[in-house]
Amino acid sequence: MHFKKVLLGPAVALAASAGVAQAGTVMPDGWYVSLAAGANWIQDGDMTWQWPSTRAFETYSWDTGYTIAAAVGYDFGKHWRAELEVAYRHNDVKNYCVNRPVSSAGCGLNSGPADVWELSQMVNVYYDMALGGRWTASLGAGIGGNLITFNPGFNSLSYDDYVFAGQLIGEVGYRLSNRWQLFADYHFILNDKADLSGPAVSSYPLHLDKVEHSLTIGLRFDLQSDNEPAPQPERPRPAEPMPPKQFIVFFGFNKSNLSSEARRVVSEAAMAAKDYGAADIIVIGHTDTVGSQRYNMRLSIRRAGAVKAELVHNGIKPDMIETSGRGETELMVQTGDGVKEPQNRRATIDLE
Repeated sequence: MHFKKVLLGPAVALAASAGVAQAGTVMPDGWYVSLAAGANWIQDGDMTWQWPSTRAFETYSWDTGYTIAAAVGYDFGKHWRAELEVAYRHNDVKNYCVNRPVSSAGCGLNSGPADVWELSQMVNVYYDMALGGRWTASLGAGIGGNLITFNPGFNSLSYDDYVFAGQLIGEVGYRLSNRWQLFADYHFILNDKADLSGPAVSSYPLHLDKVEHSLTIGLRFDLQSDNEPAPQPERPRPAEPMPPKQFIVFFGFNKSNLSSEARRVVSEAAMAAKDYGAADIIVIGHTDTVGSQRYNMRLSIRRAGAVKAELVHNGIKPDMIETSGRGETELMVQTGDGVKEPQNRRATIDLE
């Protein structure tokens, strides 16, 4: 059986990753215990029984059985946890077919209390994923051993063997509270070939191949409350941000009327003055160097007046606003005389 390749790869990879997660974990979630029960199915399989003169091939079908599993584990946080699981599984024989070269027994229903029970011990490693809200999903793998005991239903005899076993696990969980979780999981279980021996067949063992599927529902209980992040020291509140000290409104060439963009800037200045309680607002108009200095001085004063009117329109009291003009005497961009420079055609709004 190739189940060692199927199980050992994922199990070793999960275990190695869990070790890395543990090393990087600052506040592990800690120990937990769980208990689960559900149904167990055994795939139809062959059993060979070697006698000195007869080699019997028996094909068994199994009734749906049950399983009970208990585990103790440790949650490392950051998605990873590991646990030791002990599980008991029991299935009755439903029917069987026997093919013997010396004598033919044919097929028939189980005529006696033939059954198989197992006691497995597995080390499981899980990767947990949050699904949102209280829901989680997990993928896991486990390896360990399994005691298999077969009762053929006659002479009150039983035959057993302890074999290497492994499993792949899928789980969905729902957190009921800080320490309780309800979960449902599926186990795909593979067992090494069992050489079942007993009082009557110590020299001629039965060989049994067995693949199983289990569905269980259970409860998990954290032995300690999940750690909460350490409270952060209260930091001093940052000082209230200072209001912008200056806003700049630009005008078109030889214009003193406000564009839509200019009105937006004036509106922001008015809002800042209200929010931060500016006591005084100073508006100064400017021009470029096109035209005479006398004309540009009058134009800069008209620009300052247009800005003031818009501030008043936005709820600022007139007596809070001081206006003046500078003409072409305070250029933002230094140019020669008679140069059309857009950045020089402006009015500044200063909050004090």
